[in-house]
Amino acid sequence: MKTIMVVDDEINVLDQVKSCLEKDNYKVVTVDNNREALELIEKENEEDFGLILIDTSIPNTKKPAFFSLKPKSKKSIDTSNEEDFLQKPFTKEQLVSFVRKKI
Repeated sequence: MKTIMVVDDEINVLDQVKSCLEKDNYKVVTVDNNREALELIEKENEEDFGLILIDTSIPNTKKPAFFSLKPKSKKSIDTSNEEDFLQKPFTKEQLVSFVRKKI
């Protein structure tokens, strides 16, 4: 089972995303701030996370979205690829589909 970290400052979003992804057989760890996320990554084995979803906005817009990041990937982070973003609001189906493609 893949573990997904979800970083968002809105607790209700974290709860909804966690519930949705757990129903699709993912283990989900939620954190409500970036500092806690970094501490958790340092504390745990980074490779334990199959995917990290970070609350942000799509570059050059103000559209809220999740940015997907594969922590095992040692390449530099490229935020110019719109395919790495899931624009908010999204449906449960869109979330699950997005995660499946990224993992």
